[in-house]
Amino acid sequence: MPSGARRRVLRAFAAAVAGFSALVAWTLMTGPAAGATESSACLLPRTAVHHSEGVDGWDGDYARPAGDVKALMVFLSFPGTDPQLTPAQVAADHYPATGRFWANASYGQFRLHLHAETRWLRMPHPATDYLISRNWDAADRDAYLRDAIATADPSVDFAGYDVIYLVADPDAPGVDSDATKVVNLATPISVDGNPVRRMVTVFEHHPPDRNVLAHETGHIFDLPDLYYQPPPGSNADWDTHVGDWDLMGSQFGLAPDPFAWHKWRLGWLGPDQVGCIVGIGTTYHDLSPDETPGGTKLLVVRTGEDTALAMEARTRTGNDRASCSEGVLLYDVRSDRESGDGPIDVIDGHPGHSACPATSVYPPLADAPLGVGESYTVPGGSTQVTVLGRQTDGTWSVRVTEAATQATNQPSGVGTVD
Repeated sequence: MPSGARRRVLRAFAAAVAGFSALVAWTLMTGPAAGATESSACLLPRTAVHHSEGVDGWDGDYARPAGDVKALMVFLSFPGTDPQLTPAQVAADHYPATGRFWANASYGQFRLHLHAETRWLRMPHPATDYLISRNWDAADRDAYLRDAIATADPSVDFAGYDVIYLVADPDAPGVDSDATKVVNLATPISVDGNPVRRMVTVFEHHPPDRNVLAHETGHIFDLPDLYYQPPPGSNADWDTHVGDWDLMGSQFGLAPDPFAWHKWRLGWLGPDQVGCIVGIGTTYHDLSPDETPGGTKLLVVRTGEDTALAMEARTRTGNDRASCSEGVLLYDVRSDRESGDGPIDVIDGHPGHSACPATSVYPPLADAPLGVGESYTVPGGSTQVTVLGRQTDGTWSVRVTEAATQATNQPSGVGTVD
């Protein structure tokens, strides 16, 4: 449900007032115990929208972020301009930081290995000829890609790489850092026997934006943009959907570790690490922080055919060591909304309050997680989430009460650039 339609309720919790008359089930560190349900009941379906948040299958057009994945970085210069940096210096802007980010996020299950070429390859035209920009004209973009591949192919072996970064000279006139994007080809091209469907065109200046290549790499593995892109001329905020939470919202966020929902989608969470809450009653759960391996990571309440309420714990560690706040984060997920159209909305656990105004990308959501003793109730009171405590081992104890059966049957590109 869009956060704007919600009635938010926060209230203090007195630990002594916990009634056990309702149906009780504990979700332990080792996974759901008696009374909990398998996560399959909360699998939102994949829909036809671009980068759907559905988790009931995998789009075979995308490589899986599992095990050792090879990435290739090619460096492109332009006539009339001599690069001021070496390829090694430009590569160091992005690696090993990007590989380290994804290794942390995946609990070591996804290891991105980079092979960086060692020399600049000169494009046939100046960068200004390609009219590089964020909202790049398709014909100009395609001309750039054709020239880039034609320039590199004689001396670069593209075989065996799942990720390809085409890196432009950051100091060349006409290079626009806003145009750093993943380009998805409607029909893959074959280069050195390697079918290439998507490439990252990198136009970052030196030093680059924080986590920019990690963000674009997320698109390679089918993750959507979670930010809002205002129409031309608008001064609207880009970060109203998720704020600092998950780098697919903002690469500058204070808590860029991917949502547990994304870790579930990408295959890094096992079925015993996702608790699906169904039926009327009260259940108790221990949530292990999203940033650390092991334990139950995600609780889900199905709210419709393509919608769900998700819960996870976030702490100041790992990729989130600069986080503004800690606690249990709640958010709505929609698998029928495409990339950039708000597929995830973080629920503000402290409406009317802001935090970390000097560093947060969107202070109203910087303190979104619920702390110990705080509750959130969905409109109509069908679901209430209460944070009971934080254990010495780092887990967060949560009580979820379902007052009514959740409805599960409510209805709720080709050549794309991310």
